[in-house]
Amino acid sequence: MNAIIAVQDLINQNQKRIAILKAQIDDHDAKRIKMSSMARASTENGLEQSIIALEKNEMILQELQKHDLMELEKENRLKEAIKRKNYYKFQKIRLKRDTVRDNDQKLEAMMIVDELPNELNLDDSDLFNIAEKTIELDLRIHDELDTELEDIKVDFAELLKNINNENIGKLGLLQVHIPILVLHLSVLVSNIEDIIAEDNLTPFKGLPKFEDWWIDELWQNHQAYFGLYKWKAVISSLCITTEQESAWAKIFANWVFIKKLLNKKGKLAFEFNFAFDTLLKHHTNLEEELDKKNLEIMEKIVSDITIKEDFHKYNKNHNIITPYLKFKIDKLEFNKAMEG
Repeated sequence: MNAIIAVQDLINQNQKRIAILKAQIDDHDAKRIKMSSMARASTENGLEQSIIALEKNEMILQELQKHDLMELEKENRLKEAIKRKNYYKFQKIRLKRDTVRDNDQKLEAMMIVDELPNELNLDDSDLFNIAEKTIELDLRIHDELDTELEDIKVDFAELLKNINNENIGKLGLLQVHIPILVLHLSVLVSNIEDIIAEDNLTPFKGLPKFEDWWIDELWQNHQAYFGLYKWKAVISSLCITTEQESAWAKIFANWVFIKKLLNKKGKLAFEFNFAFDTLLKHHTNLEEELDKKNLEIMEKIVSDITIKEDFHKYNKNHNIITPYLKFKIDKLEFNKAMEG
């Protein structure tokens, strides 16, 4: 499956490059742009090579699709499990004896091993990468926050209890990092509220709602990126200290990464995504906009700001009600009906 996805991505890249090169040649022939003879020859050569690459990748894709990849993956997983049994059995000993990493990274990596679900194993290099990032972001929680973190973990486990593990796939690591992310945002909101109360500032009205289509169309539609950027900026403006702004920047980056990762899984991750959103709403009051009228109003605002920002193109061919958002609205309505 991974091989097919990778080849399909290559084919997509080939097609886009061919379209760009053809457009350049057409613009030159129509005298909309002027290319030197060398540039024209280079473009034609690039077009030829891209067409050859496209045909090659299409043939590879056809061959891959002839095989039963699911059975092949099961066989490979079995062989890998046998091969790596001892690798994971002695992993903590190997981490401790590492002569390249410093003691902090080795200790953090061993702590991560202890925190991982029993069914989840990571290579040494991945553990050290996570350990390094954990230390960099200061993700180790102070003792006074342990109780809140445990409460978040319990709530998250409850939300995930009915989710099919096969649908989650390789998202198991998120079960470790999502509670920490939620705790960080909860601490940030509490810190903002505390400073406001101490200094008698304008009352904190909560975090602004986000929109799912910003994530669904990120990197495909510049308005999605622009809407997400403005939303991030609004929350940044709520921060009072530079430390809060820095904390929000890190939280935002991790939140976008997780949301985009879940978005790529499509319907298979809808329940997991819903659990993530529910956890955030309960512990930080961060919510998603569900009302269609409000979504349309924000659509108009983003459109107006986009025009003022002098973007050359505005793509209206997108759905503000994404498949996941429809699923979420229906699920909330169903839950409300069941409770009533």
